[in-house]
Amino acid sequence: MSIARTLCHTALSAFCIFTMILVSGCKDTEPAPNSGYLSGSSMMTTQRERFPFNRVWVKPGLSKESYRAIIISPVNTAYLMTNTGWAAANPGNSKLKEGVSELAQFTRDTFVKAFNDDPQHRLPVVQKAGPGVVVLDLAIVELVPSKAILGALGLVAPFARAPVVGVGSKVAGGNPVVAIEGRLRDSQTGDVLMMFADREEPPFRIIDAKAVTWYGDAKDSIQMWAQQMVELANTPRSHKVEDASSFSLRPW
Repeated sequence: MSIARTLCHTALSAFCIFTMILVSGCKDTEPAPNSGYLSGSSMMTTQRERFPFNRVWVKPGLSKESYRAIIISPVNTAYLMTNTGWAAANPGNSKLKEGVSELAQFTRDTFVKAFNDDPQHRLPVVQKAGPGVVVLDLAIVELVPSKAILGALGLVAPFARAPVVGVGSKVAGGNPVVAIEGRLRDSQTGDVLMMFADREEPPFRIIDAKAVTWYGDAKDSIQMWAQQMVELANTPRSHKVEDASSFSLRPW
């Protein structure tokens, strides 16, 4: 009887996990408002036949084959701190300031690693501008951690003091979310070649062992964006880069 009960429990657990995969894998995250980081962001549109992002703009006639290396700029977090109200809601909180600095460094390191580890070596990371070198500028413009992280770090969400567009509803809903904006530009002329913006709800985790830093929930999404950019660099315009599933069994 005990064995039968155990088998039944195992089967039920497997069914529940499978159901969560189906449900979460089909979830679309509402796009974030334009932060102001990208000049000309109104030109971006949804182009899901090619890009996995909420909005994209590509310079007409762009030939990506003209570029053979990439510079990854330091990641901008100024819009994250001011526009979404985290700084105002947590004045003098050292954990928040440290977390934002670590988030910026983690994001840049992740993109550098993704391009350098690319087996095709399509765009190796370099440090100096020059012919055939493209620059990738990135900004994390929104981050709403899970309520568990907020409580553990003693952080106050902007929603708790004054409603902030796009942030209050996410905090109230209890789902972590992160948004990024970026642009590619010619390292010599400064011409903008591509702009993109995306917002993701990090993958659901059965065991959440990442809730130890303010930005822990965002790591999966940042790693996903880096891999997607590498895939875009390596594939023709006819190739569709898929969005990632929002379910993860990994606890870290």
